[in-house]
Amino acid sequence: MSTRAMSATSVTRYAALFRAESVEHLAAIDAALLALEQAETADAHAEGHAGVVQEHTDTLFRGVHTIKGMAGAMGYVRVEEIAHALESRGELLRRGVLAPDAAALALLFDGVDALRAAVEACSAEGATDAAAPSDDAALTALLERLRAPVGGPTIAPPTRTAGDTAPREHSAAGQAPVAALRDAMPTPATVHTTDDERPLQQVDVQLTADCPLKGVRAMIVLTRLRALGTVQGTTPTLERWQDADFDGRLRVLLRTTASADDLAQAVYGAGEVARAEVKAPAPAPAAGAFGARAAAGLGVAGARSELRGSGLRSTGVRAPTRTVRLDAQHLDTLLELTGELVVTRDRLLRAADSAPADRELRRAARDTARLVTALQSAVLEARLMPAADVFDRFPRLVRDVARELGKEVTLVVEGRELEVDRALLDAIGDPILHLLRNALDHGVESRAAREAAGKPPVATLTLRAVRERAALRIEVRDNGRGIDRAAVLARARAQGLAVPPSLDDDAELLRLVAHPGLTTAASVTSLSGRGVGVDVVQTRVRALGGQLDLQSVAGVGTTFTLRLPSTVAITRALLVEVGGRPFAIPAVHVEEVLAWHPTLRVTRPEGPAVTIRDEVVPLVALGERFGLPRSSGAQEDEAHLAIVEQGGRRAALLVDALVAQQDIVVKPLDLVRGSAPWFAGATVLGDGRAALIVDVGACTAP
Repeated sequence: MSTRAMSATSVTRYAALFRAESVEHLAAIDAALLALEQAETADAHAEGHAGVVQEHTDTLFRGVHTIKGMAGAMGYVRVEEIAHALESRGELLRRGVLAPDAAALALLFDGVDALRAAVEACSAEGATDAAAPSDDAALTALLERLRAPVGGPTIAPPTRTAGDTAPREHSAAGQAPVAALRDAMPTPATVHTTDDERPLQQVDVQLTADCPLKGVRAMIVLTRLRALGTVQGTTPTLERWQDADFDGRLRVLLRTTASADDLAQAVYGAGEVARAEVKAPAPAPAAGAFGARAAAGLGVAGARSELRGSGLRSTGVRAPTRTVRLDAQHLDTLLELTGELVVTRDRLLRAADSAPADRELRRAARDTARLVTALQSAVLEARLMPAADVFDRFPRLVRDVARELGKEVTLVVEGRELEVDRALLDAIGDPILHLLRNALDHGVESRAAREAAGKPPVATLTLRAVRERAALRIEVRDNGRGIDRAAVLARARAQGLAVPPSLDDDAELLRLVAHPGLTTAASVTSLSGRGVGVDVVQTRVRALGGQLDLQSVAGVGTTFTLRLPSTVAITRALLVEVGGRPFAIPAVHVEEVLAWHPTLRVTRPEGPAVTIRDEVVPLVALGERFGLPRSSGAQEDEAHLAIVEQGGRRAALLVDALVAQQDIVVKPLDLVRGSAPWFAGATVLGDGRAALIVDVGACTAP
């Protein structure tokens, strides 16, 4: 592999890391600004108020400072420029020169939005630093506002010396700055060792422990030293700087006439440097010996040994890295392969059971099944992420939308620590977003309307996630005006929909508000008015194998409840046969299974039902529901009832026969609009047959 190709790959990896870490810091910055905004309305004389303000101001400053440092390391000038202006403004807050009032925080919010846009632009695949927010005039005006003096001189843009220029330049081929820099560095095979008579200096550097992108920062150090002399070699080698266990300690040998102070100043000027030491190299590792060892590929362990005498000693054996950043696609691929193993495991067990005489085969099959089950559990656990990864996006959204609508709203988030499958977490972000915007626009009243109704002037919007057996329940609740049932009924009749005389039932209300195109909004706005929000949510939830419920009380508020499976990949299911075809009922909804007997059936006005231990339970014959005739080979005594429950509703599903209970790999099922929504997905059984996964909520709906 060529040096250039290797460099381009490394830069792509660094760009992805830059974006991932920047997104985390931006989320923390948003949270700090929201907390400062809340503190601004609180009693400034309350105990601990000053400490709270200082804590969040420090968080804001640290986050912006870190992004600025990473952007400088990557050569993203626009990001660095915006971050520098924000950092300087944050410093005024830290020193108490600028009060965290509404105007100051509004400006910082605007600055963070510009910073986020710049990060997204410059870290996009294939983008260079030239990619920047499109409205340059607006950005320039924003930077001027951020740099405006507050009891002092105007804040100057970040200054750059000649040593800073190299890593920010791009090659003619559009190569990213680190790649261009790295290609320009002398490799161990081409270090200069003989003709230069200038003094040889040894520079030992220790980067700060929390320095992000240590490899990139080390390259900046090297570039600044190159401006002062000729680099003879590095320990560890440039290739090792990209290793995950590179701890930020490096040694540079160079021939130079610069003084030790000038060299140290150049190193510290690179930023994120904890210590720099300049001295003449010891006689033993002379330049030639150093180059020879470098050419031999001195590793990280060797580098640590070389640096022991430099005074840059570590306090002890460094603990191994416990976390790694991994592309989510790798986890998806691993899960797909594990799912195939689960299917193969079941086939293997059946094959082993058909050969009872071969005890060794049966033992090996059981051991393999046990290991596959353990692997499945480990893979599913590795995919778990805290709900906060998605929930933390919404406080800023609610704040911005509420201000746009002129409403005062407090968002309460519960269950941030709950761990959820990554694919499910990614999928529920948009539905929650629709419901929050819907609550802000339709549900929450203005301050004047709330006061007139005798309510607290500030509305409360609650986002809550809880574990419900093996499923996940997410609630979006507001204490607003509730849904105007009369208005919904009138609009539905105007559109020619079949509607009941009244809308007392919440399930019927949900059916209407989720109908595409039905809306009670008087006009179309950027937030609502097209009648697609709840429809999008319900469609998405059903595609995930879940159910959407609605409860609304006039003058009290509205609650949307999303009931979702714990994972959208592998789940336990009860396999049944209906009309000679296999179907899968998610085991999480199955309470018990009973043998069917016609004497269990009872008649009632609402429809057929069965009596289970003196309790009347609605009966759903799946063969009739799916339009499948009973197969000729089905025996009456093989029929069973599967008692299921979802969303507080119980029902008895009548099936022709029970097959087995096993893990299944859930495959998405794209239904044609208007088709019966009775299935939540599909799966492939061990014998190669496809089985549809029953949507319990849809099949048991009244």
